[in-house]
Amino acid sequence: MKKMLIAFAVAAIAMAASFAQDAVADAQAAVEAAREEVPQSLQGTWYDKKYDCNWVLSVNATATSLCKLVDATTGHVYYTFSKNNVQNFQQHYDMTNGAVISFDCAAKNRSYKFTKPISGTGDLHIDIYNTVNEERHKAAITFKGVDVK
Repeated sequence: MKKMLIAFAVAAIAMAASFAQDAVADAQAAVEAAREEVPQSLQGTWYDKKYDCNWVLSVNATATSLCKLVDATTGHVYYTFSKNNVQNFQQHYDMTNGAVISFDCAAKNRSYKFTKPISGTGDLHIDIYNTVNEERHKAAITFKGVDVK
């Protein structure tokens, strides 16, 4: 009887270890899949009410087109950020902050960071730092859609 209980306990421990390994593998696969979706998750148009402008993001893997700053009323493009005029371009995904894209633009004397949280609305959090006067603009900007200009 003791041998049967010991054998049962060993089998139960082995099964628990197997389930734990599967859970870890599934979690790692989910993180990798999310990392691959960073560019897609930050494509669309977001409205910044403080400046009455739209941020139109269309990030791709080669960073040939990052985003445009567009007047929300007239549609006038204030500035287009691309691989030709940004420095320190980075994109990543982590389980704490979500999808993050950041870059510097020497021509505008600013550093830009766009974060799309994992949960919540489709809003995007922006953090723009002016390197000259050290002012910072932080806001949650409202998602308008994917093909809105």
